[in-house]
Amino acid sequence: MPKKKSPRRRGLTFKDVRNIALSMPEVEETTSWGMPSFKASKTIFAIEPHPRPDVAPNSVGVPMSFEERARRLDAHPEIYYLTDHWAKYPGVLVRLSSIGRDELREILSAAWHHAMERISARKARSKTKARTRRGRR
Repeated sequence: MPKKKSPRRRGLTFKDVRNIALSMPEVEETTSWGMPSFKASKTIFAIEPHPRPDVAPNSVGVPMSFEERARRLDAHPEIYYLTDHWAKYPGVLVRLSSIGRDELREILSAAWHHAMERISARKARSKTKARTRRGRR
């Protein structure tokens, strides 16, 4: 009896990124540096990278700490990668064709939470500066 071929898993696309990102609170789709991106309260947490020879087609860039990036690059180099440009920043590129939907959702959720934490920290600094200025008068 011939073996049945298992259905081939369709790789994810930027459309999947869009669907997941827009399901999160306070997210808007916009453009950054001419490319589609997603922001949580004006802070980017996912971007489609510029097409270049060193960028794999069908990728998304997400911010994360340098430590988390190193762990992911070591554990799954087939999914996560860097270019010379991205190596300078706390973030990583993700090959959408090599990642599952649940893991993509987890990465985008973590990036969204990171963006929201940055916003909260920014607001707290602004309040502290405002109180300091009022105290000097």
